[in-house]
Amino acid sequence: MISCGGAAPTGESGQSVSVQAGAATHEPAVAEPVSTGSAGSEAVPAGIDGSGLEDCEDVAKITASIQGPLRRTQNYPSGFQGAVWEYGNQFDTFGGYWLDRDNGGTIMVGFTDEVEMHEAALLALPPSPEDGPANGDMRPLGQRDDVAIEVVQVTYSERELLSAQDQMSSATWNRDLGIYGYGIDSQRNRVNVFLENPPPGALAEIARSVPSTVGLDAVCLELTITEAPPEGLLLVLPDLTDPDPVVTCWGVPPKPYSELMAWQPIDDVDHPAVEVFRTELAARQADPTPRPLPEGDWAVVHIAPDLVRFVLDGGDWEETAAVQRRGDRWLWAGEGSSRRCEPYVVLPEGLGRVDVHLDPDSLPGPDDTEITLLVIEQGCASGRAMGDALRGPQVVETDEAVVVALAVVPVSGGADCPDNPPTSVTITLSEQLGNRAVQDGLYFPPKTVTVESP
Repeated sequence: MISCGGAAPTGESGQSVSVQAGAATHEPAVAEPVSTGSAGSEAVPAGIDGSGLEDCEDVAKITASIQGPLRRTQNYPSGFQGAVWEYGNQFDTFGGYWLDRDNGGTIMVGFTDEVEMHEAALLALPPSPEDGPANGDMRPLGQRDDVAIEVVQVTYSERELLSAQDQMSSATWNRDLGIYGYGIDSQRNRVNVFLENPPPGALAEIARSVPSTVGLDAVCLELTITEAPPEGLLLVLPDLTDPDPVVTCWGVPPKPYSELMAWQPIDDVDHPAVEVFRTELAARQADPTPRPLPEGDWAVVHIAPDLVRFVLDGGDWEETAAVQRRGDRWLWAGEGSSRRCEPYVVLPEGLGRVDVHLDPDSLPGPDDTEITLLVIEQGCASGRAMGDALRGPQVVETDEAVVVALAVVPVSGGADCPDNPPTSVTITLSEQLGNRAVQDGLYFPPKTVTVESP
């Protein structure tokens, strides 16, 4: 859940995020483990311990001691998310709330005082009338077997953390410290500072910005160290004679094309996630909340230790879904609908993808020895012109095609997501184009470039 310039009710992992103007933070559409903290291909720089600030990955989450009945990883029990937040927000001692999904979706609520009093009040709480159950069941929390709640003691209230976040933001934002956002993580009872590739001395400077009203233990770092883009010429095209290059799609880790496309009908897969998928599919037919799921020839495209992905081929469009293991249970993790995913080659660390199409004002003909392309950065880039961040082109000419590849060095940290402007790129050929197709070789099979944006 995202809040621009303020706090929001907490969602997955009890984390609300506040980003400054000019930055953006995104949650994945499908709930799944997300690498945070010292993510990236390099080690966390020396000094994080010396700063007195912890990596958020090293801060233990506050977990439930009771097991909840959650069926889906993304849903609060109907009517109770708003009701719990409205109750807690009355008190200066409220420490936020979250779902402990590893323990069956128990609603966790933190307070700095009188835990027993708040627990009794919450157990007597009926669902919010505005978003209560569709069946009109307004029984309070303490009388239900479809909801579990636990109240826990925390060190800092949400208001204390928000105040600390605001003071830190005022002291550090727009300084060259690598910071691109701030957040409140209720499940860790911390202010999160999101930063990427901080320069020397930045962590100590951030530590000094922590107000005296809280301790350094009220703050942790969501620290990312990215690998520098490869130097020299862009060399990313796979061997064009290789019928089985390594590619990815649907959020599946890179694997040979033949393995990626070897979908297994769910009837042929014996896995607990498939049973969860079938249960959810049947439940959606009886009660299409949050949305109905189409029936059809669903298939498994990827099985990982903690996540199984499903796809329904709809021609130009596809339905996707995921089931995730949380603790010792498999739970429905989400679904989506999008244009058919075209497998693509994975770029080296430090490079991002671009869209490539022909310039409608300069279409190539058979006699031409130059091709003009329009290249658009795919990622959030605050609408910048790519300039020197554009890498390539790499060009391979064959008798049948002119195969091209381009990439971009992404914006470091956060960025807004307006439409990015096109950059014109002219390619000089070794001979006339003739009847050869112009292809984007970072797709597999290589995709013919047209005047239409991909």
